[in-house]
Amino acid sequence: MSNLWARGLPRLLFFLVLSAFLIGCKGWSQRGAKGVGTLPPASPNETQFSPYQPAHPYQQLTKGLLGRKLYSASLEAGAVVEIHDFLVGPHEVSDSYTLQAAAIFEVKSGSGLLRLGDKPLKIETGTVVPVPGAQPFAIESQTDVPITIRVEILGSK
Repeated sequence: MSNLWARGLPRLLFFLVLSAFLIGCKGWSQRGAKGVGTLPPASPNETQFSPYQPAHPYQQLTKGLLGRKLYSASLEAGAVVEIHDFLVGPHEVSDSYTLQAAAIFEVKSGSGLLRLGDKPLKIETGTVVPVPGAQPFAIESQTDVPITIRVEILGSK
């Protein structure tokens, strides 16, 4: 008798919990949320913007190309090293832009075309491309993912 009770108890408990869950869900869908609706719009003098400013915000370098400087250092003998991030939105094409010094582009996300002068190069996540100084380039994103590029600029003062 106790063996039969031990085997049936887990099943009985399972069905009781399942029934309570289904009844509760059905009741919720019939009643709906107990909220008060959407918030009223703010009046014109209620605009309190956050004072937060990011440490390295993106700025528009040219149409379709955003950039931000992350790091800059001057080394011995006048050498300069700068680290930048470039960003091109999904399905965007940037206008031509030129860096004064040689750079290394490392694609962090996205895929598309990098046009160095009139030479198109296919780029995707993980691609590393050397870009000569004073060489105009344009970037074309061909997916729903924005193209982000880490740029290491190696130049002199």
